[in-house]
Amino acid sequence: MAIVIAAVGVDAGQFGDFFGGTLNPLLTFLTFMGLLVTIVLQQAELRETRAELIRSADALENQIKATDRQNFESTFFQMLTLHNTIVNSIDLHYSRRMSSEDGEIIRQSRETKGRDCFSQFFDNFKKDYESTVAPSEKERFQGAYDKFWSYRQQDLAHYYRYLYNVLRFVHESKGIEDKLPYVKLLRAQLSDFELVMLFYTALNRHGINYWIYIHEYQMFDNLQESMLIDPSHVALYSERSFGMPKRPPPVDWPPAILAVQHEAEKNAEAGEFLPVDRQNNGNRDGHRLPSNN
Repeated sequence: MAIVIAAVGVDAGQFGDFFGGTLNPLLTFLTFMGLLVTIVLQQAELRETRAELIRSADALENQIKATDRQNFESTFFQMLTLHNTIVNSIDLHYSRRMSSEDGEIIRQSRETKGRDCFSQFFDNFKKDYESTVAPSEKERFQGAYDKFWSYRQQDLAHYYRYLYNVLRFVHESKGIEDKLPYVKLLRAQLSDFELVMLFYTALNRHGINYWIYIHEYQMFDNLQESMLIDPSHVALYSERSFGMPKRPPPVDWPPAILAVQHEAEKNAEAGEFLPVDRQNNGNRDGHRLPSNN
């Protein structure tokens, strides 16, 4: 370095100042750029870490939801099983005295068990309702049910308490977004006479708390108006309680035509083209389907 300085004839101090003045800003710039690169890399790493934490949190949340749903379904189906056990344990015994051809008095007995008992329960309540006179329909329902309950409480109290708690369990369960399918499973197990008895049970002061579950989960969706004591009683509940508005039944017939239309709609939604032989009414096997006319 000294030889170079001597060769160019430059003072060493001046050369040092020149060299330092040129090199220091360059080093400072390189240091600053290195700092910026480090910051950028740290930010990218932080973003990746944050994204990984979010994914982990989502996975944990999904795992918790899956566990909650699994626990809910396990309890729910156990409750359904116990509900059926309660229904099957209901039994009614009847006996009456009859005279035989030779004049001897004999006793004839009959037993009804399970869901078959509810037709008898309805006949009992209907007779009590028809024999009850009251200034208002509300008082008539209450008076009739009080009479009915006075001799049927021991047969039905356990049933209605447990049915109410099954509905309440589903309704108050946290983390289950769509609860209607579960209540549909319960509703599908109820016979027609169970539904009609629930209809009238929820009209008295002891069963009025059923109304929220009847409305929210369309409990009377499959209840035929003709089964009621008076068809006008339909107005005592909301339209939603009966599953209104209902989806209209298909117009076309037979089901083979409905199946072709369904497949065509599925392929249209998927953006696919399904070749259909229109001359054979959409039957791709060459067999002509019967027309609707």
